[in-house]
Amino acid sequence: MTKRFLICALVTLLSAGVSAGFSVAGLLGPGRYNSFARYAASRSVALLLTILIAIGIRSRVAIAFLGIAMTGVQAFDGVIGALARDPSKTYGPFAFAVLNALVVGWLLREQASHANEPVKS
Repeated sequence: MTKRFLICALVTLLSAGVSAGFSVAGLLGPGRYNSFARYAASRSVALLLTILIAIGIRSRVAIAFLGIAMTGVQAFDGVIGALARDPSKTYGPFAFAVLNALVVGWLLREQASHANEPVKS
């Protein structure tokens, strides 16, 4: 595993962990009877588990795709926070979205540079 893979994987895992944590915490409060909260939690936990599997099998492609997915999830969460006029639910997700996008781009640049190397015989 390269440094870029590890950093991208850890940022993506942290992003998914925070997302899943908030979703599950929402189920412990008054939202536990809300079916939308249950759906959100199930998807967040599924993404988290998928990221753990991708890290376990050391798949760059899977981590890149999951990093892109988490960028989208966090960006949409930031929009929802902005619409609710809640700074803590706006800036945090937007920061994760930007960070995830940056590390995915960094990981993909490494992969692209390896694709352009001559084949050694």
